[in-house]
Amino acid sequence: MFLTGVVSVFSSFKLLPIHISVYQRFWTSNMSETNGKHAKNYNFETLKYSTVLKCLVGPDKITRDEPYPSFGGIPTPLPSINEQRVEKVMNSCLFKSAIACVAGAGFGIVFGLFTFGVESPSYADPAKVPTVRETAKEMKTRMGSYAKNFAAIGALYSANECAIETYRGVADMKNSGAAGFVTGGIIGLRAGLKAGIFGGIGFAVFSTAIDYYFIHR
Repeated sequence: MFLTGVVSVFSSFKLLPIHISVYQRFWTSNMSETNGKHAKNYNFETLKYSTVLKCLVGPDKITRDEPYPSFGGIPTPLPSINEQRVEKVMNSCLFKSAIACVAGAGFGIVFGLFTFGVESPSYADPAKVPTVRETAKEMKTRMGSYAKNFAAIGALYSANECAIETYRGVADMKNSGAAGFVTGGIIGLRAGLKAGIFGGIGFAVFSTAIDYYFIHR
């Protein structure tokens, strides 16, 4: 039991080498009484850590679902099964894509309202003074168009970034650049291959710069 605890502690701090076989001798004592005295019979045996390492750092490593207990500060209770399920759903690519879609739609509505106030609306008869109904209809059309475009871009970019991050297993700026290139390329392909390449490069540079400024700076 003591050796098992030591192995667990050292493996948790990554102090055990992976490709080194360690040998440890155990001894067991059997007390027998001989001529009124106690004598110890030692039985030595050799233990190889190759089997243990497979379960610690090898392909048969057992993952830990529960967080490690807190030894300092305010103790926090272990999350329940429902909390773990909610956290798993919130970390899924589908949930992240849906959140980005909703956020993109909201940003598109605001941006459409702003452009409607800056640009001059296009009416059927420019010489005629538009009514309130026509103005509201044009505003609604402009906001809906921008909301759909930004929602599609946000959902597509978030899904690509989450998929790339899951595949690579690393969260860095390369994920943003790759996701931006794929998203910009898909959007630009509607105008041709050249537009898709330039759109992917531009979107990759923009997304990488935004990610660096807000997160990795």
